[in-house]
Amino acid sequence: MSPVAGLVRLRKHQFGRQLNLGTKVAATRAYPFSGTPDADLGWIDPEVDAGSRDPAEAPYRGPSELTAGLEFPTLNYNDVTLPLCAFFGGDVSPTGGGTAKTWTHSPASATVDELDPFTYQFGDDVLTDWYQFGDCVLEGFEITGPEGLGALSASTTWRLGSVASTGSTDSPVTGTVPTAGLSVATNDVPIFLKDIGIYIASTTGGLAAGQVMDALHSFVFRASQEIDLKRYANATQTFDVSDYGPGARVLELELTFAKTADTVGTGSESDAWMSDTAVNRFIRLVATSTAEAQSGIPYSWSGTLPMRYYTRAEGELGNNSVIVLTARAFYDATAGVLDSILINTLTEAQLGLAGS
Repeated sequence: MSPVAGLVRLRKHQFGRQLNLGTKVAATRAYPFSGTPDADLGWIDPEVDAGSRDPAEAPYRGPSELTAGLEFPTLNYNDVTLPLCAFFGGDVSPTGGGTAKTWTHSPASATVDELDPFTYQFGDDVLTDWYQFGDCVLEGFEITGPEGLGALSASTTWRLGSVASTGSTDSPVTGTVPTAGLSVATNDVPIFLKDIGIYIASTTGGLAAGQVMDALHSFVFRASQEIDLKRYANATQTFDVSDYGPGARVLELELTFAKTADTVGTGSESDAWMSDTAVNRFIRLVATSTAEAQSGIPYSWSGTLPMRYYTRAEGELGNNSVIVLTARAFYDATAGVLDSILINTLTEAQLGLAGS
């Protein structure tokens, strides 16, 4: 007797960075996501008088609503490259001639960086029922550093530009789907909160001496952006998205602190929040792993943001009071809005080659 096909444990999420919008590519890496895509094909019932209480006229297709909410239960150094590129774009390529690769993201504010669209393949052991989504970009992501110093996790919110299926007659896939030979890495290095330090200062030059000790319990970093979907009448005979129009972007950092001299009282971060005028702060989170990407070069990730505090909330952990300060990044003419430097072992070929 054959086993029942379609096993949840055999689902896979495979991505490849596209060279251009509108041109789907083979997947280049499988990622340890959980979740599923949502394909709403936009079927519409005609608003007509058909002499029936119930629908009589056949529905017709409209513009599709294609999204995916995918989770990283554990966020690895090699995996975080995907949301950084899919959200910030910029056609970033890594540097480094050895196994250690450095991915640098310094997104523009006064101009719009090139998008980094991805092709996304999703399915399970039933190969006749795999999805192929094209022109996939991130509308937002959220990274959580948990209380207890454990591994970071992340959630991602994808906007998908087109849909095809290995089981569709009218919307067949491009190329071979799924791309064969891709498996989720079993030895990637997680990002742990235990390896992260926080630095806060009034200037970027003061960050090196600005480490805040014995205070940070946990954090949540949120990134969201407005993306307009553009569909042009180009006789393509599809409802696929033709282009994206990026709009406002918000980078937010929620910090849960113990009450120390750095976080409460005169001259503290809470004092900056309660000021009559907004106080500019520069915040840097630095993760340095005990694992090495190359001999003498550890896996690491640092992110520096110019920020201003917006809210403070009260909380408790065990028997102690804590505060939750939430800051949002702003565009600084010198520091930009973000300087992210990630060192891992992910090659450009594994992510997908940069476009133009």
